[in-house]
Amino acid sequence: MDTKKKRSKRLDLFIFRTPLINLRKKDWIASEQSSSQSRLSRSSSRALGEGVAIQNLKFISYFSTFWLWVFLTQEVQAAPPLRFAGSSAVFPFAATVGEHFSHKFREPIPLVEAIGTGAGIKLFCGNLDGPDGAMTSRPMTKGEKEKCQSQGITFEEFIIGKDGLILIQNKRETPFSLTLKDLNGALAEKVPQGEICIKNPHKTWNEIQKNFPIYPIRVYGPAPTSGTYDVFVEKIRGLCGSALRHDGAYIEAPANENLIVQKILNAPQTIGIVTFSFYEQNKTRLLALPIDGIFPSITSIQKGDYPLSRPLYVYIKTNKMKDFPSRAGYIIEFTSKDAVGEKGYLNKKGLIPLSSEDQTKMRERALNLQSGESLN
Repeated sequence: MDTKKKRSKRLDLFIFRTPLINLRKKDWIASEQSSSQSRLSRSSSRALGEGVAIQNLKFISYFSTFWLWVFLTQEVQAAPPLRFAGSSAVFPFAATVGEHFSHKFREPIPLVEAIGTGAGIKLFCGNLDGPDGAMTSRPMTKGEKEKCQSQGITFEEFIIGKDGLILIQNKRETPFSLTLKDLNGALAEKVPQGEICIKNPHKTWNEIQKNFPIYPIRVYGPAPTSGTYDVFVEKIRGLCGSALRHDGAYIEAPANENLIVQKILNAPQTIGIVTFSFYEQNKTRLLALPIDGIFPSITSIQKGDYPLSRPLYVYIKTNKMKDFPSRAGYIIEFTSKDAVGEKGYLNKKGLIPLSSEDQTKMRERALNLQSGESLN
């Protein structure tokens, strides 16, 4: 019995201790495995971290190299912006088209300079590296076209709309209706007397017409460098030539219509000459004088009934058009329906649109320019 009990106790002890030992062994093994895995994990993490760091450095290097390449490529390939110079009358329209062109075609905004029609054409025809386009308030003369040709410059002419020269006065003044003949008599350097031409003797408007107010003849208008000046003197030309007075009756103003308006508002009994678009912006303060009995309006200017109406032009260089595709893109935008159509954004700026038929002609001319054809 004792032996059996001892065996039984030993067996029980063995049976009791065996799972305990096994459990402790398993815990130790698990602990060792866990520790090993932890060391392996830390080692792997370090390795992984080092690998990631290396990969990140490689990525940064590749990323930096890529953007450096893009930057350098763009610097090399980026074309300079288009450049236009000329008439201050065309300037606001050309500048507005430039903004829309840049947005639509993802091109740099063109540089647009208001330096006067004559000066703009001179730069345009000076050499092939001059402005891409000339903005003018009159057509090129024969001499100017020959100058372009002598420099090997080819170009296309576009009529982009119409405008009118408006004689304005302060609304507080007495209005009166003028004719082209009246303007010649008041502002021409020489006037006819019998069969000869004499220096203009007129000092007041009532010397031109007895029913005119007794105002001194004092008119602020464009300078000779302006295409507007050329149009005006040609419109009022008389028998004794087109030169205007230099005795204070006609006062040359800078190419800034704001200054002319300020003179009219602050100097009593004074008349000014501005473009129709500028008059429209200030008509609450100004009065437009009728010419030959016709008041300036969109309709009278568009139809050509208003005596001082005139077309506006943009000339585009056509040399190496394949190297300068943005020239065609710009004039296509200028002649688009978005710009000059019935609800075009240039109409809101004061540009008087061409007839639908003439708009179509200009649009087709622009598209032909893009395809490399010429209508000259």
